[in-house]
Amino acid sequence: MSDSKKIVRFTFWMNKIWQIGFVLFSILMINNMRQTAMVTILVSVLASLFEMIYVSRKYHVQVFNQKDELYFAKDERDRDIALKVHSALINTFILLVIALWLLLSILWGMNSLSMSLLFYVLNGWVACAFIIPDIQYYILWHKYDQQ
Repeated sequence: MSDSKKIVRFTFWMNKIWQIGFVLFSILMINNMRQTAMVTILVSVLASLFEMIYVSRKYHVQVFNQKDELYFAKDERDRDIALKVHSALINTFILLVIALWLLLSILWGMNSLSMSLLFYVLNGWVACAFIIPDIQYYILWHKYDQQ
């Protein structure tokens, strides 16, 4: 398995930890479970820091102050795969923005946009915006990298 594929796999699972923690933090805070929320956000931040330190030490990748967005791509083949995956992700992000706009427009038109409903809609959208592209990235990378 190439280093790029290892980095993609490792960062995928670590991203899931901090992303789910972030979403849980906001849900717990709105439900007045502040102590549990603080522990959750602390675990998320620690997971994110561990991810950055581990990748920079294990794979000798400069995570901080990087100049290249494709820092994990070691050769032209990996760069081509990354560019194919990134173009698919752009379409996903555009669809997510359109979905949010449509959802908020429908709720606004129905006059049922209370603050708590708005919070849950936005929190659900953020969860989707975190999780869907990451899963798509992981699946497409493995699809294009048949090594």
